[in-house]
Amino acid sequence: MFQGKRWEFVRTKIEENIASKSFAPGEKLPNDVDLARLYGVNRHTVRYAIRALEEKGILRVEQGRGTFVVENTTPYLLSTNTRLTDNLVAHGHLARRKMLSSETMAADERLAKHLDLEIGDDVLFIRTLSIQDEIPIVIANSYFPAQRVPGLLDEFSGANSISKALKRVGVASYSQQWVQINARMPTEEEARLLGMSTATPVFIKENLDRSEGAPIKFGENVLCASRINFFIDFNDLRMR
Repeated sequence: MFQGKRWEFVRTKIEENIASKSFAPGEKLPNDVDLARLYGVNRHTVRYAIRALEEKGILRVEQGRGTFVVENTTPYLLSTNTRLTDNLVAHGHLARRKMLSSETMAADERLAKHLDLEIGDDVLFIRTLSIQDEIPIVIANSYFPAQRVPGLLDEFSGANSISKALKRVGVASYSQQWVQINARMPTEEEARLLGMSTATPVFIKENLDRSEGAPIKFGENVLCASRINFFIDFNDLRMR
């Protein structure tokens, strides 16, 4: 007979079911009522156990969708030229991008510094949500110096790809100059868009892309930490 609290019993049983593949990676768990019936406890006990497993990174709770077993993380190559979609496609994941918003805004001090602009200069902003195998994974906030990429917003609407849209406005190639990664807890809006709990951290990946020596894009991406695994290709690094 199990010795311990009831929620610990439920937590252990769920972990055993995951280990035996009864609950497979990415699979949606039965609802609270069904789990309570399965383990002979009440719904509050089940919820406590799920919260504990979520904090351990074994389960993820998606608002409005349910509770899922955390799948294997997606490798995210950090190199001068590899893009997010390239990473997903290279590992056999179906990838698509959803436009969330776009606008022309005035450069504040931070954007002016990154994009080598004057404060108040026009900046094109595009916000998208990248999805792999129907699971939201990255909110991408992209900022461009308007005078260097005229017509970009119109071209992006037709291409739904940053790289393709930039090529259409004359930017044949570009590469990352630097990348900075931090971690924090998501805002309620970020958690909603990514279908995750506000108790699970996100990575904040900032990067600056240049084309022919000039800043062409500043990116600030919000990534669900439990779904991403960063790695660096040192062979791609070059002396500056």
